[in-house]
Amino acid sequence: MKKEHQSDKKDLITASALRVMTQKGYYGSTMDDIVLDSKMSKGAIYHYYKSKKEVYLGVIESLETKYTQVFAEVNTEDNNKRKLKKLFTIVGSQLDKDPTFFKSFSTFWSISRHDDDFRKAIQKMYNRFQKFIELIIIEGIENKEFKSILDPKISALSLILNIEGVFWFTLFESKDLDAEKYIDQVSDYILNAYTLKEGK
Repeated sequence: MKKEHQSDKKDLITASALRVMTQKGYYGSTMDDIVLDSKMSKGAIYHYYKSKKEVYLGVIESLETKYTQVFAEVNTEDNNKRKLKKLFTIVGSQLDKDPTFFKSFSTFWSISRHDDDFRKAIQKMYNRFQKFIELIIIEGIENKEFKSILDPKISALSLILNIEGVFWFTLFESKDLDAEKYIDQVSDYILNAYTLKEGK
């Protein structure tokens, strides 16, 4: 129970830090801002994190935990094409529900250019995401769902780059196109290109 309580407190802190960072940026935010948003005492926050940097590294760790939950949901599908389609659908749904998750990425990329700890944390998260997609593609090739000419690594990177296109919708408003429609169409184009046609 104690571990669950600690996990809940850390989740509350990192969720507040994420909101604060999307509003004020990393360098413009302070521990006091996180205290105010979380409604926790400064002492309680410092019990879990010793600095603002530690809090934001904790945010990346919490985002990686969210990825783990997404992986589990994607793996409930019974074939690999549907797994990848489910991944795109979850991204679109998350963006519609709470774009804060996506807004944070541009900030983290910016920080990682100047801070090795952030660069390593982001790289670890991306490597895990890429490997997850690669394994789906490899299994799809082995099961003759996907074309054998596909390079799993390049194909996974292509999918990630298209998923990252969703971040554009958090920065600019478009009256002509919504994110879910973008994700649906782009995922269909990619998956149709990857899919082995019957009889071939």
